[in-house]
Amino acid sequence: MKLSIDPAACVSCGMCAERLPAIFRIDHAARSAVIVRQPQCTEQDDALEAAEDCPVGAIILR
Repeated sequence: MKLSIDPAACVSCGMCAERLPAIFRIDHAARSAVIVRQPQCTEQDDALEAAEDCPVGAIILR
């Protein structure tokens, strides 16, 4: 699994960073979430849920 963020779609709601602060953070200057690091095996289910729960679909899984 590889995560990425679509910065044009992201509205900086912070849901992902609140749920998984070791993986996501909000870059206030860019007004978008950014990936801190890729999820480990034990975090993949939570990362998938964060992507599914993103209100604008800005978290992309590959």
